[in-house]
Parts: sequence; structure tokens; C-alpha cells
Amino acid sequence: MTANKFKVRFSACYSLLMIGNGVQLPFLPLWLHAKGLPVGQIASVVAGMMAVRILGAPAFALLADRTGNRRVVIQFCAVLALIGYMVLPFADGFYEILLVSLWGAFFFAPVNPLIEGFGVDASAALGLNFGQLRLWASISFLSGSLIAGALLTKLSPLETVWLIADAQVFSVLATFMLPQDPERNIVKHHASALQFGAALKFLFASHFTLFLLAASLANSSHAMLYSFSSVYWTSLGFSTFMIGLLWASGIVGEVIFFGFAHRIVQAIGVERLLVIGLAGGVVRWVGMAFLTNELLLLVLQLSHAISFACAHLALMHFIRANVPSNLRNTAQGIYAALAGGLLLSSITYMSGPIYEAYSGKGFLAMALISALGLAIAVYYIRANPKAMGGAGT
Repeated sequence: MTANKFKVRFSACYSLLMIGNGVQLPFLPLWLHAKGLPVGQIASVVAGMMAVRILGAPAFALLADRTGNRRVVIQFCAVLALIGYMVLPFADGFYEILLVSLWGAFFFAPVNPLIEGFGVDASAALGLNFGQLRLWASISFLSGSLIAGALLTKLSPLETVWLIADAQVFSVLATFMLPQDPERNIVKHHASALQFGAALKFLFASHFTLFLLAASLANSSHAMLYSFSSVYWTSLGFSTFMIGLLWASGIVGEVIFFGFAHRIVQAIGVERLLVIGLAGGVVRWVGMAFLTNELLLLVLQLSHAISFACAHLALMHFIRANVPSNLRNTAQGIYAALAGGLLLSSITYMSGPIYEAYSGKGFLAMALISALGLAIAVYYIRANPKAMGGAGT
């Protein structure tokens, strides 16, 4: 397959993939609230859906490394996740909702990280700009948030779950639009050489570990945003359409960033990019704690390009440049398990009582998490001075 054909197919995949997330992240908590779940149970459901990534993401990522066919693994997981989301509208009561939500989240956990790894590897192999592929995922998330926000001005919050379930169909369709993996034969060739002990040493006792931890803290600092920002903004009197716009504003910033991401990475390097992302997170969460004006929050939300996109892209490029090819899917899975699973779920669970006690001021706790990640990133750079020499690592 030519590079141009691959680009069209992969961009088409990304243009559908995140529609479901664009509906789920802003509006699932509103549905849970409408179902009568208290703040603590809402936090438990959202945190639980993140926690199962600890098992789901690395398990299927390891399977992708062992089989050398991540495309099939991605499609298999997406279909099983869809089953859970289609059952969710019929779930009633905390335990039913929790069980069904965990099913959907467990099987969808490896889909995004494996596709991210797919895109980064293929872009390098075919000479493509990954950022220009990835921005379509952001656009699909943006579409989901805006459309759902507009529809929910007319629909009951209880009908949100149908939007979430229907949107997940697009995610499944997206996985079947994936082109063939240009590195499949290479990955399959190395799969048999995967040694568990050596893999553990590299993934958990090397310079990769510090970089992974700092990037994971950047991601997990978004816990309160993902779980309670929509509830908080509702308490401020914002409409569902405005809430959709606030989420969309964050994605607009992300799209602009990914459009120039290749030049940015080449110019400043992944280490500085990670530091910028974490420093931006500190500023963003302090702002979230104190700003209540809709227009100012719309501007602040643009900083999602910094607090999330910078740190996330830094790790994607770091994995590509520093992780052996037979461990890349596993590394992506561990990142998803740590950043989107263990840390994010733990902080989300703690966000419940923090939000209940402090409301919007609880975002200051997220600023502290970003500050911790920033300290680790700076330590990594000081401990690895040669890392700063390669802008494109």
C-alpha cells in the first residue's frame, strides 16, 4: 500500500474512532447523575472503567506483540466492547451499571493505545507526519461532544446513554477501516524473541520508567476534568450546549497542536515537550479552580493542547525512538494501564470526596499532580543530560 493510500485509510479510521469518547467523557457522568447515583457512586463507576485498563490494555497489547497482528486484536476488542455499550441502556441500579460499564471499558481499553502505536510506527515506516493523522481523532472527539451537547438541549439526560451506545458503533466501524500494518512482518518476526524477564527490566527498571511515570502523571491529572467538570459546570448554570462547547474548545486546541506537531517535536524534542505539557497542566488546573466565566473557561480549555497533547505525543515519540520493536505494543499497553488505568482511576476515585468537599477548588489537587510529574520530568532530564541533545528522539 502506498503512503498516500495508507494516510487516507488511517485518517478515515481516526475520523470515526473517537466519536464515542466525545460523547462518553463529557456526558456519562450526567447520565449517572440522572439515574440517581450519588457523587461517590459516580466516581466509583468512572474510576472503575479506568481501573480495568490496568488489565485490559497490557493483556491485549502483549497478545498483539506475541501474534504480530495488532489489527485483528484491535477489531476483536472493539466488537466485544460494543456489546457492553449496547447493554448499558438497559442496566439499572449501581451494581448493574457498574458491571456493564466495566465490560465495555475492559475490552475497549487496548483499542486506542494499539491504534496510536500502529500510527506512530507506520508513519515512521512510510515517511508520514503522525500528528496530521492524529488530529482526525481529535476532530472526531470534537464532533461527538458538539453533536451530543446540541442534542441534549432537546433530550432528557436519561437519554444520554443511547447517544453513548450509538456513538460506539462508529468506533467499531473505524477499526475495520484500518489499513494493513506496514510493520506487521517485522513485528511478527521479532515476536518469538520476546523474553519476559528482559521486557520487565526494560519497562520497569530503566530510563523509560521515569519518562513513562511523568507522562502518566500528566494524563492522570485530568481525572477531575473527566469525572466532574460537566457536573461542576452544570452547577454553575451552564447549558449542555455550553458544556459541549467547553469540551470542544479543548479539542480545537489539540487539533491545532497536532497540525504542527511534527515541526514542534523536531524543534524542541520530546523531553522539553513533556516538561511544557506538565507545566501547562499546573497553570490549567489552577485556572479551573478559580474561573467561572464561560468565555474565560473557553479560552482556558484551549490549553488541553498543552496539558494533554504535548505530554501524550512526547511519550508516543519516545516509545518509537527508544523501545525495541518487539516491545512497543506492550509499552503502549503499560502506558494505558498506568496512565489511563491505575493512576487515573485512583485519582478519579479520590476526586469524588475532593469535589464533594471543595467543588471547583478541587482542581488545585490536579495542579499538584502535574507539579509532581514536572519534578520527575526535570529529574529525568538532569539524570540523562544526553537526552536533551536529540530534538527528534
